Amino acid sequence: MDDRFKEIEEIIKQNNLFIITAHETPDGDAIGSECAMSCLLKQLGKKSIIINADPMAYKYSFLKEAEQVHTLDEVDVPENLSDYVLLILDTNDIKNIGGVADIILPHVKRCFILDHHESDDEIIKNNHIESNASSTCEILYDIITDMGVGIDDDIAEALFVGIVYDTGSFIYPKTTAKTFNIAYELVKKGVYPNFIYSKIYESNSISALKLQSRILSSLELFYEQRVAVQTMYKEDLEACDALYEESDTLINIPLKSEAIKVSVFFKENEEGILRCSMRSKGNIDVAVIAVSYGGGGHKTAAGFKSKYPLDIIKRKVLERLSEYFPS
Repeated sequence: MDDRFKEIEEIIKQNNLFIITAHETPDGDAIGSECAMSCLLKQLGKKSIIINADPMAYKYSFLKEAEQVHTLDEVDVPENLSDYVLLILDTNDIKNIGGVADIILPHVKRCFILDHHESDDEIIKNNHIESNASSTCEILYDIITDMGVGIDDDIAEALFVGIVYDTGSFIYPKTTAKTFNIAYELVKKGVYPNFIYSKIYESNSISALKLQSRILSSLELFYEQRVAVQTMYKEDLEACDALYEESDTLINIPLKSEAIKVSVFFKENEEGILRCSMRSKGNIDVAVIAVSYGGGGHKTAAGFKSKYPLDIIKRKVLERLSEYFPS
């Protein structure tokens, strides 16, 4: 047994009932790690249920275990929560699991976080967080292999989805030789990279295409065209008949321009809740900005839920970015 995984492996071995959750608006790494964890627990004879605050994007529904992914409003929460362990994947911010933090977390027997985002020392001490890992699925691959559990087709596909998504198809800064080695092993297990890529990036609806066109038309450029800002209102979703989760990759489009160093995306969901997502290149640390507003993430990819109206938070974020773009 690798000492790094001793605590999480002991928790899995000593308990039989688990609830798995991830951050709000779960992305590919969140869904992939949830499905892989669910498969792992099933192989070990454990019982688990995946419950998220927000729905899963349709493009991940091809994963076999995706049929086990539920939202709080579509599943009956177990009455005997005190018998369950809550596994929080792909976030170390309790505020970022939505209603699960209020309805489930206070009542379970134990909570454990498995994540790869930056965090403070107190959280690291009591959970398993590897901030250098490319994805939560990369960490989970190590745990599964360390436990001697066979990686079947379902686990392999789920892990590959998370790794592909969170590395931006193996191009983001945290992509390492280890990441490629894991991908190699998963392909040896039978994963078809072209199939996974097609499902993640080439399965959008016509509504999503219309939404992309509409959001791109909102593009604004600041600091000598080095910072791009896009805005999405709930009315945009209604006009395009699109789902909020279909906007998850739009923030990356401006970064295709060599001149753009930071992409900021202010977006409202169907209820009008405003979030800010940020991506950056080079030494621009957007995680610092996100953390200051109660969010989190990586140096080059972070976000937060805004308590301010759009015009105010937009001004504040741009002011924070000014230190990287002196006039």
